Amino acid sequence: MVHERRFERAHEAMRQEGVDAWVFCGRETHILGEPAMLFLMPTQMGGKTTVIVAADGQRIVVGSIMQMEELEASGLFTKLVTYPTLADYEGLVAEALRGLGPLRRIALDFSESDPSSDGLTVTAKAMLDRCFAAAGLEAELVSSAPLMKAVRGRKSDEEVGLIARAVEAAMEVYDAARPLMRAGMSGRDVQRLFKRLIRERELGYSWYEPENPYVSVGARSSYLCKRPPADVFIEPGDLVNVDLGIQLEGFASDDQRSFYAPREGEKAPPYEVQRAFETIQEMNATVCAHMKAGVDSDELTRYGNEIMLRNGYPQGFKGGYGHEIGIYAHNGGLTAGYNPFKPELDKKLELNMTFTLEPAILTPFGRLCQEEVVVVKEEGGRFLSRPQKEVWLIGS
Repeated sequence: MVHERRFERAHEAMRQEGVDAWVFCGRETHILGEPAMLFLMPTQMGGKTTVIVAADGQRIVVGSIMQMEELEASGLFTKLVTYPTLADYEGLVAEALRGLGPLRRIALDFSESDPSSDGLTVTAKAMLDRCFAAAGLEAELVSSAPLMKAVRGRKSDEEVGLIARAVEAAMEVYDAARPLMRAGMSGRDVQRLFKRLIRERELGYSWYEPENPYVSVGARSSYLCKRPPADVFIEPGDLVNVDLGIQLEGFASDDQRSFYAPREGEKAPPYEVQRAFETIQEMNATVCAHMKAGVDSDELTRYGNEIMLRNGYPQGFKGGYGHEIGIYAHNGGLTAGYNPFKPELDKKLELNMTFTLEPAILTPFGRLCQEEVVVVKEEGGRFLSRPQKEVWLIGS
């Protein structure tokens, strides 16, 4: 049902954009990872495969016998064409294109800014050029980015619910880890703790498993949290940041939580830590409230920037707050907030788009970040994660 909804959104977007056909190609997709294949196909493709999605509702697959039984069982496609030998492949693709009648605009998977729309390889493009010539087509070739925005971004209620389930599973891992965090643990020890809890729950990872979760300890390890430090140990006065992403039922979470190891006599985090935490809390709540369908995502940056300046952070916050999330933690597409590196993308927020919000502040005690997952609604964003209400204290 999830894949059917994505195809329906693709057909609708094609009609809106005046695109007659969307053509994408893949092979050994567990290696090459053509994004349209990952989002729209119900199984991995082994042999050479071309999918033709037509604005009128047709969905044609030209592929090897290897996946045809599963594709037929999915019920997603109106026509399945199996090539008997590789020499027949291109001719059958050309024939399928010719059978659709006049095609004035064809979308292909290329984009400077959106990696989810940039899966067309050099060899696949050369093959399609030969097929277009054989089919007598002289269509305008356009980027599939607007179509992938619909497929990737405009999620169904079912998809939002599945993301929420993944996020809640991650929240439960944090809940289980909190009482087990101790001063004296290294960043690697913290990572091992979370990995054990993930393994016990039979969950997957929403990014590269060896790096997940990212962990930073105090001001002595990387603020990027990329490499959990095996030689940096939690000491009193350290902020510890854990950036965790799990995968459940094909959907992703991505959240960060901050812990503090109290110094002798401390019952609460110091002022600098508490101020940063409350600032991040206010930023996330305010930005989320403004994430209404129809808003330009670039406009979101000023709300958090105003809060940081008002709370005494002269550098403000001038960039994006987070990224789209869905089947992966980083799903391609838009940034929640200003991103100068994606100038040509359609940045309008749409109903049921899902994002992370992850502003961070560097303090003398370490990096503080609270990363939440939110969904865009007509009246404003809604948290799918359970926002952290206080900096979690680490026992001795």
